[in-house]
Amino acid sequence: MALVAVLFLSVPSLVAYRRRVQRLRLVIAINVIGVFTGLFWFVALFMAMSMPARDSDAVLVPSGRLHV
Repeated sequence: MALVAVLFLSVPSLVAYRRRVQRLRLVIAINVIGVFTGLFWFVALFMAMSMPARDSDAVLVPSGRLHV
């Protein structure tokens, strides 16, 4: 039962991690505070679902000449 509660309470952090939001640490901090207050848990969930995701399509190009 405790494991289910911990998983449920960490949903905002997990959503933010899976979406790769730009301010993941902020969502996690709000989520931890929200566990104790209740209200901020919903704020963290909203932030996790609405924040822009990091650009995962960026490709690092090594300096120097590019060999094709």
